[in-house]
Amino acid sequence: MALTGSVLSIGSTGTASTACGELPSTSEKAAVAESGGPWSQCSRATSALAQQMREQQEALYGSCFIPPGSYLEWTDTGEQVRVNPVDDVDATNDVLHYTLDIEIDHSAGWLGGSNRIDAVAVGDNVTLFHFRLADLFTIPSILINGAEASWTRLDEFTVEVVLDRAYSDGEPFEITVYYDGYPASRGWGSIVYGEHNHDPIVFTLSEPWYAYTWWPAKDVNTDKTTADLLYTVPSSMSVASNGLLLSTDDLGDGRTQYHWQTQYPTVTYLYAFTATNFNRFDEVYDYGEGTMPCMFFLYPEKDNGGNRSAMRKSITMMEVFRPLFGLYPFIDEKYGICQFGWHGGMEHQTITSQTSFSESLTAHELAHQWWGDMVTCATWEDIWLNEGFATYSEALWLENKNGNSRAALLNAMKDLRPGRVDGSVYCYDTWNVNRIFSTSFTYLKAAWVLHMLRTVIGDDDFFQTLAEYRTAYLYDSATTDQFKAVAERVCGRDLAWFFDTWVYDWGAPTYRYNWRQVGAFGNQYLELYIHQIQDDLNGYPDFPMPVNIEIVYGDGREVTRTVWNDAGLEHLLFEVDGTVSDVRFDPEQLILWEGAIPLVEFVEGPPHVVATIPVADSVSTRPVSLVRIAFQKDVDVRQADFAVVGDVVGPVSFVATYRSGSGLATLTFSETLPDDVYTLTVFDTVAEITNGLALDGEIGPYSWVENEPLLPSGDGEPGGDCVIRFTVDTSGGIKPVVAKPGG
Repeated sequence: MALTGSVLSIGSTGTASTACGELPSTSEKAAVAESGGPWSQCSRATSALAQQMREQQEALYGSCFIPPGSYLEWTDTGEQVRVNPVDDVDATNDVLHYTLDIEIDHSAGWLGGSNRIDAVAVGDNVTLFHFRLADLFTIPSILINGAEASWTRLDEFTVEVVLDRAYSDGEPFEITVYYDGYPASRGWGSIVYGEHNHDPIVFTLSEPWYAYTWWPAKDVNTDKTTADLLYTVPSSMSVASNGLLLSTDDLGDGRTQYHWQTQYPTVTYLYAFTATNFNRFDEVYDYGEGTMPCMFFLYPEKDNGGNRSAMRKSITMMEVFRPLFGLYPFIDEKYGICQFGWHGGMEHQTITSQTSFSESLTAHELAHQWWGDMVTCATWEDIWLNEGFATYSEALWLENKNGNSRAALLNAMKDLRPGRVDGSVYCYDTWNVNRIFSTSFTYLKAAWVLHMLRTVIGDDDFFQTLAEYRTAYLYDSATTDQFKAVAERVCGRDLAWFFDTWVYDWGAPTYRYNWRQVGAFGNQYLELYIHQIQDDLNGYPDFPMPVNIEIVYGDGREVTRTVWNDAGLEHLLFEVDGTVSDVRFDPEQLILWEGAIPLVEFVEGPPHVVATIPVADSVSTRPVSLVRIAFQKDVDVRQADFAVVGDVVGPVSFVATYRSGSGLATLTFSETLPDDVYTLTVFDTVAEITNGLALDGEIGPYSWVENEPLLPSGDGEPGGDCVIRFTVDTSGGIKPVVAKPGG
């Protein structure tokens, strides 16, 4: 779903005193929508701590706590009620197919007909079935397997049907609901009786959970169905809906029935219809192995060459998205776009509803056919898996529509930077429809999460992740953790650090940096000072990320180097091969950071080991009688700051010497070292001579960066021993040393 123009109000006006206290008015709800509101101010959470967070919420808010999968609604009287509650009965059945047969009367604002629900029992002793339908409708009859059923309305949204017997696991049953009435729109416009150019139109938009306002169904994101959809309307109208149009029957009395059918699993909120006096034109998508019909529905007053051309562009988009996402997922039916009266677009499966036809909106809604329709968010907490993917697809379209343009991608992502980052991509406060569909968090920040994930794991693994995610959850639903697991499996790395901060937590980094060039023992080094200050400003966590640094040399060369930044304050040291004139931090803006990134006063950092003799991981075929350790600055060292241990010969004695100001320590042995594999340890008791900062000694700290040299040492923060392995093999009989990064 994508919104353009003004935002529709959610809920109804009025307040009421309940167990949750004074309820907010519509204007108050709108004011807190983006921030999450007083019911959603909760501690940050990671995937591992998500359940703990929910327990904290429940303890804090008591009866105001809304468990996952459960949502609040304000009634016309201002009463707060729970919509789509967590329902144990829902888990006892699997709906397979709907046969919805309804008539729509625009002049009266009326709708009526029947829905046959074909389901199977899940588990044994299944005796109940729940569906949702607004109490504005009359239900004259409910049948179970063709016989009258006993049923009870539990609340204004939910009806409980008593089955004719206890069903065992896998046994089928059939429920038919007859209903009619005068529906009331909820949410974004769940069913609207309106006009365009003085012509009648009726359209639906059920997302997230408002299908109950116009048809009886089980509304659970993890239960997808197929459907036959029959709509009877005045013959002056035509109907656009899901799947293939099987028949158009003139009933001979000024009414026409349209029979649509989909054999693809569809989640309840994606079923829809739009009925008006459409002009329809058809095209064909030739995808090589076959063809697929494309159907486009326009208001007569909007039927012009520009709009037709804009709609046809969706066919080109399907072909552009194909190598990125796979073949259009509903290739055996159709893709269509119908014009409707909302302010934006809605990704109804196989039949997108759009107000207008800009490239970005059309690309967004088409991408939803893969991400949102083919694979649907399992809960509304995971809604970013729908909207973040579709929003990022807008950028992917611009990147790929004319070949492959990195500049177009980067420019698109600049345009998609969110205005706010003070919320999580994962949606904890699902009571609020505005928060679920937050532009800043669910759409834009979520798109940036995908863009950064692509940077972190690389293009090949990113698009392979999409392919395997598609395969694993084809025509099904998925959670954030399931997507994370696919990405980890593909790239072979633990991504908890990424998802915990960027998806489950709040905020974004605010960087400050500076640099200086230092010479040591004939080599030149760049010392980079990075400070994430968001904790001081907003209380946000540190954001680990690989950061691109562009080094500009005096001779005009520009070299990009990736460093690993995972702490609030770091000093990273690496070798350069000339005089550096400038250093640019994240020059392509691949990270979602706040504010500018200015140069600040350089702050002295810890010492690093920059070189050793013997060289780390080397094999010496000549006798070794001493070891040298070089630091990039003056240090305070003692005998106890070093150790040399052979795998076979054990600890080796030596005399440690250091000349003040030299940065060079020497370990002299009483005799040459016997052939063996040795471990040299420089303990972090070595300290900088003036500020006392401990050695930053870890080896192989930039584990996310391929081909990173072992030295200089360090992970950016003071502390950590430097552990180096080398081999003495004067006889040629020693097995080569194996590097142990991270020691």
